[in-house]
Amino acid sequence: MQEKKIRYGLASEPEMKKTGGTVELRPGIRLGFTKCFTCNNMCGIRYRYDEREGRLTRVAGNPYCEVVTGGRPLPLSTPVRKAYEMLTGDSGLSHRATTCGKGASGPDVLSDPYRIVKVLKRAGKRGENKWRSIPYEQALREILEGGDLFGEGRVEGLRSIRDLKTPVKPGSPEFGSKANQLFATFNEEDTIRGGLFSRFVTKGFGSVNLVSKHAYCGSSVGIGYSLGLGPSIEAGMCDIDWNDFEYGIFIGTAPGSSGASLNRLGFGAADARTARKAEYVCVDPILRNPAAAETGASWLPIIPGGDCAFLYALVRVIIDRKWYNADFLRVPSKSAAAKAKEVNWSNAAWLVNVESGSMADAAEFGLGKKGEGIVLVGGRAVSSEKAILGDLDAQVTLKALSGKSVRLATSFALLKREAQKHSLADYSRLCGIPAEKITAVAEKFTHHGRKAAVVSNTGNYTADAPMVGWLICILNTLIGSHDARGGAIYGNGAQMGFEGRYDLNTVSGAPKLDGQSTVCLNMPYEESTEFKQKAAKGLKPYPAGHLYHNMNPGYGASNAAEMLTALANKSPYPAKALLTWRSNPVYAAASFSRQAVRALADPRTLPLFVSIDAYINETNVYADYIIPDHVMYEDYACDRTWGSFDQCVVAGAPVSESRTVKDAQGRRVGMERFLIDCAVKLGLPGFGRSSIPVKDGSPVDLLDPEDWSVRYIANVAAQCKGLPQVTDEDRKYAGLVHAMRDVTARVTKGEASQIEALFSRGGYYAHEERYDGQFMKNGGGKFLQLFNPAMAALHNCYSGKKYPGVPVLDEPRFFNGDPWSKIWSSQRFPLRFSSYKPILRSPYSAAFEHDLRVSPRNFIFINKTTAARLGLKDGDKARLVSPNGLSAEGVLKCVQGVAAGAVCVSHCFGHTGYGARDCLIDGQTIRADARRGSGIAVNRLIPQDPTRPGPASLLCDVWAGGNCRSGIPMRVEKA
Repeated sequence: MQEKKIRYGLASEPEMKKTGGTVELRPGIRLGFTKCFTCNNMCGIRYRYDEREGRLTRVAGNPYCEVVTGGRPLPLSTPVRKAYEMLTGDSGLSHRATTCGKGASGPDVLSDPYRIVKVLKRAGKRGENKWRSIPYEQALREILEGGDLFGEGRVEGLRSIRDLKTPVKPGSPEFGSKANQLFATFNEEDTIRGGLFSRFVTKGFGSVNLVSKHAYCGSSVGIGYSLGLGPSIEAGMCDIDWNDFEYGIFIGTAPGSSGASLNRLGFGAADARTARKAEYVCVDPILRNPAAAETGASWLPIIPGGDCAFLYALVRVIIDRKWYNADFLRVPSKSAAAKAKEVNWSNAAWLVNVESGSMADAAEFGLGKKGEGIVLVGGRAVSSEKAILGDLDAQVTLKALSGKSVRLATSFALLKREAQKHSLADYSRLCGIPAEKITAVAEKFTHHGRKAAVVSNTGNYTADAPMVGWLICILNTLIGSHDARGGAIYGNGAQMGFEGRYDLNTVSGAPKLDGQSTVCLNMPYEESTEFKQKAAKGLKPYPAGHLYHNMNPGYGASNAAEMLTALANKSPYPAKALLTWRSNPVYAAASFSRQAVRALADPRTLPLFVSIDAYINETNVYADYIIPDHVMYEDYACDRTWGSFDQCVVAGAPVSESRTVKDAQGRRVGMERFLIDCAVKLGLPGFGRSSIPVKDGSPVDLLDPEDWSVRYIANVAAQCKGLPQVTDEDRKYAGLVHAMRDVTARVTKGEASQIEALFSRGGYYAHEERYDGQFMKNGGGKFLQLFNPAMAALHNCYSGKKYPGVPVLDEPRFFNGDPWSKIWSSQRFPLRFSSYKPILRSPYSAAFEHDLRVSPRNFIFINKTTAARLGLKDGDKARLVSPNGLSAEGVLKCVQGVAAGAVCVSHCFGHTGYGARDCLIDGQTIRADARRGSGIAVNRLIPQDPTRPGPASLLCDVWAGGNCRSGIPMRVEKA
């Protein structure tokens, strides 16, 4: 295909002209606000649309949005025209609102020549990338009714698959009905659209098998962090207070390199280093963001997979030298915290039954009510509710009411004992960081009061990722940093629109899915039929025949790669159909196996595969049908933004009409159109006439995409307090006439006014007072855990051993408990691999022409000394060899900015989808753009666990079951 021409140095005319301090919109230009979706941060942006050319010509930051203004957003009361005036001239520096390189490249997607805009049906074998376009109505009929669709035998359609009465696995009630043989994966980050997809699959069709990317993206670190946040197992992660921190530890990341918005973190890091002389250290295998000299930033190279050792080393130094905040740690209860003028408290002083691994209960010792803990005060045992300050490092034997003597130790003592199992020299050897540097970091971290924090994202997705997350949280607890001014902070979140006047949660007649497990086994093994049957027969119940997810199962087992692995293994039962939307686990999931790819290609294993997407990607290239979908700027927005401390919702209406094909009634085809039509034809609950309950009126219809989106936004807008009064001038400068076209007929006049106000500022950004004294105004109420009783109550589904109540340091292990080193020896694979997120790429940014030009390929990064030892030099063509037998060739970069013994390659390159491969549609060959496939696709190199049952497998951590992608044994050789 001929390369698309792009003009450089010939920028379009400015959208406004300024005269006498005021701006005036140029004729034919529409301005407005929406979200950026070039990655999952979803920042707020402003756009310029040329009505004459019918083209989106530019995007930039929304001046009302915290994350694109460096934490200095304009108040919502600022009129839109005034906001634009404040972006010009000298004031434009102080009120700058920017987007990153990915965001600036986003408009390319609208006119991308490789985008799918017609309905496609495969015209060859699966995976051959041969297609023919068919009418939408034909695809709808064939997908619903089935038939001999490809001359390969009869295929069941969705109507036949939806059997809600017959058990899918007789004798195992946890697996529900045969309707669960519809497997589905989706992008849950797009809240509005993902909500409709979820409604169709679960509440309409009645399949429990709906999963997303969580467990191969970041769930294990977040689940681990939650172990320190409270006594249950949930998910969480902190940010650092960019406005007032004095010292930060960024592990597995660097400010602006991954996770939260680059724009917010870039401003925050620059201001902290220059204005406040704050310091931070990046502990990462690769130096991502070199900092200018004398600006307080430093880098500690760490061996990939060494995060837990480094963090435990910090814990040991802090405890050994008594650098922890004892005054805070001794506070045992909410009432004691109030008296001590603390906002949080911890179980550091609570006593633990050393033998049972459970918290000592005051009622069992006659010291208080059931559920109250026990602490020692000067050596005397009392209820945690009666103590003001407890003893920290203590052990005692107490006699329970039963007469039994029980050995008890404080949570703090147990953490100390675990930390002291390894010497500082051992920790240093395991993480590759000198002991004196570890001590120096520990000293700085603990000598800024509470104005310090340890921060991560998902870079440390190792074999012990949950332990890493837990230790990060514990370190913040040791200095009392949670919710402290300058410390570890937690955003105010976003409003959701599933509840409100329009009840989008309730579906009358929805199938009952409570208590059912997905094929990813999102349940404790001990609750399974497999376990119960073994126990009933007097057999040893362990090991389990599969990997069960017992740590926050709903989140930890939400794994599209795990679902497709189960599909390949036909376990616990076979699939009949797969439905995907904006999902690409074959490319995006580490350790995805060749066996699972072969299963996708085999109609005998997967009879029907339907994908809804704007592109042919590495997963849906095996689909039977591709339903074209909208891209960003063509749909409604109402989502959270990562990295925003202020309560925020980024919102907007479609900027441009979709380019997808129209159905017979002249309506654009997309995910919503397809699922609503399927649901109506199948008679599914929750769709069609009068299917959305209204609190103070009659139910309303769900027949068109706007019926869902507009009412979701109406619910959100109703929650936003202090929205501005919209003026005619606002309507002109925020493109509101266009934005409200499909809104007003679907809601009340009052709701329309609220939505218009929300759109007028591109969302809701509640910029309120940040601090309350020395704490965050929104903070408090956290019962922080050094020992987590919920964790200690769980069992490993293979060995049956109890999980630890405090973090442990162990070598990487397979599902069956064997160490990785037993099979993957350091002699054959001497290096440790780590992947990372590049700043200017996302997993789908190969579709952005400008992004391709500024970030064309990735490299194999290796330390200069390591390279010399292996006989390699900078610029060599090298081969990266994985234990799974696969290899990849790339260009070697030998630099000092990589840890010795490490090899680092960035994610988001090496595509075979998104136009990187020739494609045949209607007999015409669409030639590939080779640039889209440049570089190495790193996830395919992550090996599988050879001890897991079944031909298809994944390499997962043994705690939460998330995909491993760092600390992997590899070798590099000259190609």
